[in-house]
Amino acid sequence: MSSEDNRKFDIKAFAIGLREDIDQNRVKLPTLPTISLEALLVVNDADSSMADVAKIISKDTAMAARLVRYANSPLYQGVSTVSSVKGAITRIGFDAVKHAILSLAMRDVFTTAFKSIRERMETLWKHSVSVAAKSAVLAGHFHHLNSDEAMLAGLIHDVGVIPILLKAKNHEVLLEKESYLDKVIDLLHMSTGKFMLSHWNFDPVMIEVAGNCDRLDRELKGSEVDYVDIVQVANILSYKGSHRQYDKLVLENVPAAKRIGLEFIRQMQEEMERNEEEMALSAMLH
Repeated sequence: MSSEDNRKFDIKAFAIGLREDIDQNRVKLPTLPTISLEALLVVNDADSSMADVAKIISKDTAMAARLVRYANSPLYQGVSTVSSVKGAITRIGFDAVKHAILSLAMRDVFTTAFKSIRERMETLWKHSVSVAAKSAVLAGHFHHLNSDEAMLAGLIHDVGVIPILLKAKNHEVLLEKESYLDKVIDLLHMSTGKFMLSHWNFDPVMIEVAGNCDRLDRELKGSEVDYVDIVQVANILSYKGSHRQYDKLVLENVPAAKRIGLEFIRQMQEEMERNEEEMALSAMLH
């Protein structure tokens, strides 16, 4: 692309084009691994047993290894080390396996064969893991929330960035000028994320997270903390000290932080900085 083409690049036109691609199903969306879809079908079958799920997951060595590491992570500390898929499912709990499978499958979604956007994609994944770890810790202190679900919410909150990056690879100016690409992502990633998760038949709770993760002015009628609140605060905390988005944001000005509790967040932030849960979670998801 010439310098003249760069000057003529229209961010608004790019955004409109992506929206039209989405509306017309022309966006080549990343897909969940086949083994994960098979396992989810079994999990959702009321007549399925733990052995049925274990049999499906065991077909994929990488997925099986991730599930075992997941069961041995700080989220599920046990007296002994789990060494089998069936043992991992037993420790996690049958009801929580669905969230575990989706979380483990997300690693394969955040990959690309295109060298031009590979670094961006890897950075996006590392950020998502950080948000997921913090979300799990925060949600663990609210009886009506689930740490596994919060972790999944953290992993998928920025999933809408992926098709934007895939489309951007065809526009040299976006790859050369990160500020342009950042503007496009800011404009479109939430609506794109909602579309992707709807396409994958994710739970409405997760779709709401993707569609509201950066709407920090979001107000609720009630005062009960939800997963959007958890992910928004975890997202802000993940940027602290990065000199990037939200690094200097004052939590006192964020409605989600007020609902969760400012003093509680400070305590949790200290806890997150002291332990190695994020590192363990990162290793488990790779």
